[in-house]
Amino acid sequence: MNNPAQATSRSVLRRLYRAILLPAFALALLGVMWAAVLYQVRQERVSAHYEAVLHSQSLARTLAEHTNHLLRQSDHATQLFKLKFEESGGSLRLAEFSKSNGLLDSLLPSKLDLPLALVAADGTLIDSRSGYFAPHLGQQPFFLHHVQNSSDTPLITTPIVEPRTKKWQIQISRRLNQRDGSFAGVIVMMIDPATFVEDYDRLNLDPGGAVMLISRENGIATARVDEQLIISDAIDFTAAQSGGRIGTLDELLLARPFDAVERIYGYAEMPRYLLLAVAGNPLKTEMTGFELRRQRYLVAVSLASLMVLLFVGLLMQQAHRLRRSALMVSEAQEMLRAAAEASMDCVYLLKACRLRSADNAIADFTLVGLNDRGAALLGMTSEQARGKRLQELMPDLHTHGFFDKYKNVLLTGRPLDEEFEVDFLPSGEHYWFHHQIVPINEGVAVTTRDITPRKKSELAIRKSQAELAAVNDVSPLGLLRADAHGQCTYVNRTFEFVTGLMRSEALGENWLRAIHPGDRANLKAALKQMAVTRLPYQDTLRCVHPDGTIVWVMFKIAAMIVDKQIYGYVGTVDDITHVRKSVMALRESEARLRTIADSLPAMVAYIDSEEVFRFHNIAYEREFNRFGTSVLGKTVVETVGEARYSYLSPYIKRALAGETLTFEEEDNSDTTLRTYEVVYIPQIDEDGSTVIGFHVMRQDITAQKREKQRLLRLTQIDTLTGLTNRAGFLQKLSDSMHASAENHHLMAVMYMDIDRFKPVNDTYGHSVGDALLRAFSTRLTHTMRASDTIARLGGDEFTIIMERINRAEDATALAAKIVTAMQAPFDLDGTMVSISASIGLTFYRNEDITPAELLHQADLLLYQAKQNGRNTYRAGPSHTTAGDYAA
Repeated sequence: MNNPAQATSRSVLRRLYRAILLPAFALALLGVMWAAVLYQVRQERVSAHYEAVLHSQSLARTLAEHTNHLLRQSDHATQLFKLKFEESGGSLRLAEFSKSNGLLDSLLPSKLDLPLALVAADGTLIDSRSGYFAPHLGQQPFFLHHVQNSSDTPLITTPIVEPRTKKWQIQISRRLNQRDGSFAGVIVMMIDPATFVEDYDRLNLDPGGAVMLISRENGIATARVDEQLIISDAIDFTAAQSGGRIGTLDELLLARPFDAVERIYGYAEMPRYLLLAVAGNPLKTEMTGFELRRQRYLVAVSLASLMVLLFVGLLMQQAHRLRRSALMVSEAQEMLRAAAEASMDCVYLLKACRLRSADNAIADFTLVGLNDRGAALLGMTSEQARGKRLQELMPDLHTHGFFDKYKNVLLTGRPLDEEFEVDFLPSGEHYWFHHQIVPINEGVAVTTRDITPRKKSELAIRKSQAELAAVNDVSPLGLLRADAHGQCTYVNRTFEFVTGLMRSEALGENWLRAIHPGDRANLKAALKQMAVTRLPYQDTLRCVHPDGTIVWVMFKIAAMIVDKQIYGYVGTVDDITHVRKSVMALRESEARLRTIADSLPAMVAYIDSEEVFRFHNIAYEREFNRFGTSVLGKTVVETVGEARYSYLSPYIKRALAGETLTFEEEDNSDTTLRTYEVVYIPQIDEDGSTVIGFHVMRQDITAQKREKQRLLRLTQIDTLTGLTNRAGFLQKLSDSMHASAENHHLMAVMYMDIDRFKPVNDTYGHSVGDALLRAFSTRLTHTMRASDTIARLGGDEFTIIMERINRAEDATALAAKIVTAMQAPFDLDGTMVSISASIGLTFYRNEDITPAELLHQADLLLYQAKQNGRNTYRAGPSHTTAGDYAA
């Protein structure tokens, strides 16, 4: 026997297990939910921060490009001053150079008004403008550098603080030469870095955003926050690495904040000028979207947690109820067992009679026990019935299959519980019984109960329930009830109002008088068919009131069936006159809308959420009938084919996601290429969120597209020479560099101008100058390859793009050919003009430079050719000068 203490412990443990199972599951589920949401929030924060750093880096690159552009233009200004200074024999002064609409204004905006200084060969200040300069600069490092170095390259110093004005300045200086190449002095230009951050609108910063330039040499910084300008040497950054799953991205972190606003900074290097461009937007505005998403996540998981807790609480309450129910069932079973011992049912105990054979088969059963109620059912006493075989006692049990049931229960060991109907008892009456057959040792126990009264009650209830079910199958409006022969026995007042037929007038077959004579024959035939099929029937009929008024009704009727027999019918009538009128009006409205859609020149269609065409106008039908294609009821991919569907599929998915979009589609299915403007407009369901399809508007814009392209080509042609102009050249240069980088092909860019063009223009006039430009362009075109792009940038400046060259020597040979070809005199309507050409030639394959930088390198090589006596060319790779190649 088990120890009572152990049994008590096991009982306590079982109760404890049942008590903590659901709460533990709930806590685990909540833990997983919150962990997943917190992980998602962390990932969203990393992603949002990543996007903010990308945005700040983009702003910093814009600032760097703007600064580089101004510094390059300033460099060009000193180069231009040097060129003009040396051409004038050293007589050029700053007033003439910087006058309004003068040489300096052609390169730099006049509003900058940069400080300039002209220093003589002995270091004394000859001239200055817009700023203070010491009277003698001979011992300055920049001046000594230019004295000792004959190179033409400019000297750009790191940012310095001017001692008198206390301003941070970037100094650009360039050596000036005499005609014989000896040192003639220095041109000096000072640039305040605040100039680069003053153009605040260019960067599209958020309120509170900051831009700054930081010297990599001495740490001096110029910054602007909104309208506040800050100059400091205490702003210090450190680089941080973001190692989230989104990716790794460089970011700058302030070592010490200079104001109360926390920002996300990005930067761009300017190695040539030892500067660092920095831009940053406030952290609060950059992370606004993330904060909104985080709040949504937390609200959602809080609601989900509340629902889980409520659900688990309900489960715990239900479990408690189930345990109580199980206890009650156990108690009820005990009570039923006690009641069974004193049961009022008929109880029989049958023992099997087996044959003495090899298989020991069951031949019959002997009644070994029964109660008085069971004996009374057999029409004898217990003593008379006990000990007799079933074959002797009641042969009908064998013929009606009861013997086989008893034997099957004994052999299989499976109890049998069933209800059955008998009419072979000694009393001769008709009974319904419920009996249970349970296997016992070498026999079966049978309990039988008379359930005839209950069966009769159930039959009556089933009839009533069938009648109520039939009534519920139809609308409870005008009600009609008929017997099994179709004779009307009842109509309600609504039926009288709808049909105009009173109850007394509708009984029997007279209810059919309410039906219009034109519909009456069809209704009778349908009712006869219904008596065979027993299926509910409904149709739209016309009723005629005694005053002649026509009423449209929806007539429904169903049979009431019990035990596979029809014992009556129930039907309803619903007045749909107003609904029918509304439907007709709707159809007329749809017809008008289709007429309008068919009159539109654009192709109009509707596609549902399964991408199936549900509507299209005549224009759409004509488009697809060209190929013998039927559209309605077919999917888009079946209609347009796999090739065009692969192009349209992304737009279809965006439209079904709720986005209204417009795009252009090119169609080459016909003999000519056509361009269509396509508009997708989503159709939103009544719930305001579900997209159930989208409308399509498709219009042929081929003519407009061609005219636009023609006008675009006109804007890229130089009207004087017929060559490509500056805009067309810059577009072509960008496209050529992109193709060269992708295919790793070598390309070359030539920058040339006409030597001594200005004397020709001044001597013979602008008409001769224009003629010379046209003749020069013609000769240049004949010299170059047909695949090369020749452009006139303006004045006497020309550029050439040579794509897909095999060797650099091919381009240099062509440059030498151009120089030689331009030495021959030009006959301009009787005026003989002799000029020459200077060329700067650079190369590109896949270097990380911009088109502007590549063109600038060619410009520098052109300048070297000019400095070496003109009528020649200078060539070099994209990053340095390769050497001189004389013509």
